[in-house]
Amino acid sequence: MRKPTLPSLTRFLGGRLELTLTRASLSLALRRTAWGASVSLVELPLASTFHPDMLAPTLAAGHLAGLPLSVTLGDDLVRLFMVAPPGNARGLADIRAVTTLRFQRLYGEDLAAWRLTFDAAVDRPFLACAMPQALHAALLDLARTHRLALTAITPRFVTAWNAEHRRLDGAWLGVAQEGAITLGCVDVPPGEGDAGLMAVHRLALPPGADARWLRDQLRAVALRHGLADPVAVKLVGHPLAGLAASTTGTPTLTWQAPVPRPTAAQAFAYLFGWGQRAG
Repeated sequence: MRKPTLPSLTRFLGGRLELTLTRASLSLALRRTAWGASVSLVELPLASTFHPDMLAPTLAAGHLAGLPLSVTLGDDLVRLFMVAPPGNARGLADIRAVTTLRFQRLYGEDLAAWRLTFDAAVDRPFLACAMPQALHAALLDLARTHRLALTAITPRFVTAWNAEHRRLDGAWLGVAQEGAITLGCVDVPPGEGDAGLMAVHRLALPPGADARWLRDQLRAVALRHGLADPVAVKLVGHPLAGLAASTTGTPTLTWQAPVPRPTAAQAFAYLFGWGQRAG
């Protein structure tokens, strides 16, 4: 009997490659089993746009060919926005049309340069995401060149939302990364069920930002989106200097470690991942 190769055995055990990209950094890790810890293969600062050749020294030998590849994109690489469906929406074509119009009104750009994906709904506001077509093409080229199975491209905020939204209990979600926090604003009183996402807001962190500054910004964000002030915010990521020390005040601020990469049970449909969406 032919001995299984490393990629085939790793894939059988639920292993995969995990690529994380932001504007400023790149990291590639190997998770040999679905339940095991990941092993870092590459960590690089980025001074320019991502190009597949950046990973050629690690992947060119072909030892990892055949493995699934999941990609997590920093929220600074994508555009996340909410869309309110019209009352007369009848199907996916209507939803796509209103999402396209919403993108153009928000950003004033030609959609041809962007890849648009959304969590379609006709009865509630839904999340949409646009990623640069050039970045999508580069990731497809990376997978094709090195014979990897590209299974998920997921914004960092979406990964965190999928993992946490059922446990928010009325709190807002804040995802910290690269000097900013992406806020998922909800409008569900504590104890009254699953959180419904009402707004997404990206908040840049100035030097010296502290808990008092953040609380002031949270109230301003709530006012801007017509929401009640949050009573609590769950912050996901590595605690930031100035924001980690304060445990008193309203809204309460709590931190937890970064969530894992997307799994089939968590992720939205591709671009947001693969498999059935959570929530």
